[in-house]
Amino acid sequence: MRLVLMSLLLWVVLSAPAQSTPAPEHLRIKYYYQPGDSIIPSIKPDAYLFKLLKDWKFLNPDSTRVEPCDGFDTILPLYHYDFMARHGGFFFLPTEISNLAYRKFLVSTRNPAYTPDTNCWLGPKQFSEPLSHYYFQHPAYNDYPVCGISFNQAKAYCLWLQDSLNNMLTTRKTPQRIQVDIPSSDEWVHIYYYAIRQHEIKYKLKLPKPTYLQFASPGNHNRVISGTWYSSRMAPIKPNSTDFFVYTAPINGMAAVGGVYHVMGNVAEWTRSSAQSHLFNHKEYIYTVTGRITPNVYENHSAATLEKFIRGDAMNNLMVIKGGSWMDDPYYLQPGALFFQDKNKGQANIGFRPIIRVVKP
Repeated sequence: MRLVLMSLLLWVVLSAPAQSTPAPEHLRIKYYYQPGDSIIPSIKPDAYLFKLLKDWKFLNPDSTRVEPCDGFDTILPLYHYDFMARHGGFFFLPTEISNLAYRKFLVSTRNPAYTPDTNCWLGPKQFSEPLSHYYFQHPAYNDYPVCGISFNQAKAYCLWLQDSLNNMLTTRKTPQRIQVDIPSSDEWVHIYYYAIRQHEIKYKLKLPKPTYLQFASPGNHNRVISGTWYSSRMAPIKPNSTDFFVYTAPINGMAAVGGVYHVMGNVAEWTRSSAQSHLFNHKEYIYTVTGRITPNVYENHSAATLEKFIRGDAMNNLMVIKGGSWMDDPYYLQPGALFFQDKNKGQANIGFRPIIRVVKP
């Protein structure tokens, strides 16, 4: 009997999937922990600014502990740590920037370098050729989020809006000025948690934690298997779809959460946070089941090797993207989840929503 039990135990051990040895704890915390972004302070807005920015929402300076992500999007599971997200106060737009809003910017600047790359729709997971011709140009898509713009193009829009608003403040002789910017990863996280808190206050209910979101295995087409409340408030997610009839929703086309639209899903959003200050590894990266790149925390590296990589140029052009999109796994809807994108390239699933800080003249 003992021999049978020993044989059974040996069979269980040998048949278990092989596990890579994770990096030592002290190295994972030092090199894979998400440190807070630098805080840019904002002064208390003048009463006229609240009137001028009536379509925006204002967040007072705050800090929030972001919970670890649930699930994984790689061949091997990643370790995710909670972290403190802080910000210095800002206005934010409840929706993504639309095609119509971005076209107004193009008409004003007349700079062809800022035109979206409509070829972003030509790919195996996109609606393909029709959208490359009509998505940005046709009035039917006026209220859809602008896509195919790089980080630099999004930043140019912010500077244009900043000049426009400051000219209005100067004309009125308001003793304040504003800065329009792309949110940092931390600031984006606060938009997320603001939406959740406002929804809970209004409906007097406690929502499931963001880590409640999970997704099934790739063989299950990455369908949401839990988190029904969240599922009903995001744009369609069909990352392995082959029918090509899934793309973005209008900027206010899905259910709002606390008065904020699509902080989960629809298009993922640019942040101004560099990949250099977030998760990375000496390896080039792990390619995920949905084509994302994500750091490989299962590799053991010496502190000297990791320090060398930190100082290197491997990730200089990569920016942090937050929020998940219509063609991403639900995993990326979690506030702590992120992926990286080259700041010089636009994608069909990435847009942006600007923020505004108040400063002295």
